[in-house]
Amino acid sequence: MSRDIVKKNMIILAVFMMVLCLSGCKIRLAEISASVMAPVKVTNPLEGQYRFKKVQHLEEGKFVDDTGFRTFTAEFTKEAARIGLERVDSPQYIAKLVNAYDYFVEKFRTDPNRFELTDDQMEVMRITSEGQSFYEVFRMNEDEIGIVKGNHLITLVKTEFTQEGLGPYVDGKANQLENELLEDQDYEPIAGVLLGLRGERNEETEESSYRTLWITNDGEIQEVYEIDNILFPRKEFWKMEVVKEAGKERLQIYAITGTPSNVKEEIVYNYPAEYVDVEFVGNNYISILTSDENSYDRSEMTEGKTIGVDGYNEYTPVPIETFYGESGRQAFLSSLIQATDETEEALMANPATEEFIDSYILRRHHGNWMMESRFQLGNDSIKVPIALRADINLVTYDELTIPWSKVRERVPQALDAFNAPGNSFMLVRTPKYLMMYRILGGELTEEPLQVIEIKEEEEIIMAEWARGEFVKRWTDMAAKEGSKIIFVQNHRP
Repeated sequence: MSRDIVKKNMIILAVFMMVLCLSGCKIRLAEISASVMAPVKVTNPLEGQYRFKKVQHLEEGKFVDDTGFRTFTAEFTKEAARIGLERVDSPQYIAKLVNAYDYFVEKFRTDPNRFELTDDQMEVMRITSEGQSFYEVFRMNEDEIGIVKGNHLITLVKTEFTQEGLGPYVDGKANQLENELLEDQDYEPIAGVLLGLRGERNEETEESSYRTLWITNDGEIQEVYEIDNILFPRKEFWKMEVVKEAGKERLQIYAITGTPSNVKEEIVYNYPAEYVDVEFVGNNYISILTSDENSYDRSEMTEGKTIGVDGYNEYTPVPIETFYGESGRQAFLSSLIQATDETEEALMANPATEEFIDSYILRRHHGNWMMESRFQLGNDSIKVPIALRADINLVTYDELTIPWSKVRERVPQALDAFNAPGNSFMLVRTPKYLMMYRILGGELTEEPLQVIEIKEEEEIIMAEWARGEFVKRWTDMAAKEGSKIIFVQNHRP
């Protein structure tokens, strides 16, 4: 074979190999392009109705009781999108194709191989309404979709279309329940509450005990976290502790997010008394009872005051006129007159009157915060309830949409009740339990959604509420600062 022929053949072979290479490169580039496809609006990619198939925890090895998930459904049309109890009108669907492994690892820190995905790539639909994000829904396979709620991946399977719709539940009673809920314009399924509790003192060390419960409900799923000491929200999250040093007690309050913690600053602490019991914690104010006696018996604590969180170390009472003006002062005097049968003139001339007015605290009473002051009459400690509703600057939210009398009809053992804004749920406190009820048609449902054990001697000193999009942020903080606890299941107190 001549040299020219050999050279020609080598050129042809090189060109052929280049074509193959370029062809292969094009295939790989196409695959990469698909994995990072720009989001595009689509008309209605999920149209149809879906029923619950299974639920898995995002963390490997964690068991999930699917009892509360079995009635979970979803429905998508051009007019509306509904996932469980949550619904938006005029939804916009934006689709993107992602690498399934990267998506789950980066977003949920979990291995997607546990979820029986059929392809390496996965279509994710982001649903928005009026510029607000609703949910991301992803296709597990041709007939199944996945939705993440909390720490759970819920898989739903497409079902036969029914003109009347599935509703969020699949039996008649539940459909009726949802219809009545949706008729309530104030209803919002997602809410959570930080409940602060003060427990008994340790008999040996005499040290006080405080903890916080974070309790949430989104219409289908309820969760509870426990945090040491009192976690409360302001613009950021703060903590409150009662510290005992050199035979006396004091408060310690510090930010744990946002601005640097004031625990790290050089502070010369003041000690208001030998014993300090916290009665109320709000965003900006705290009520305490103190005693310098040898006993920490709360019935003998007559020194009470409400102080500001900022500058708490001074323990200066906030004047009642700050919230109510002169009418607040008159309400105190009227209450004191009724308690002592004395004339207003005599009380005005008594220096102890000023101490009485400055000694108010907030405490729980039958579903609301009430104001109370105390004074010593001989050997007796007199508690005087003040005829003033807690001001919004003291207590951000304090409502009962169901009268206390009706709460007691449903739960005769009820001692207190906490009503979620948006009527997501009501917590009813009995001596040993916190019971979460759904609110329906102005009544509590017959059975509680869940029941949480608490100690009989614990007093609730805080109720700070979050709703809507804030719930996730608060849940993340509770998970970071505390640990998840398990509900008491199927228990009738």
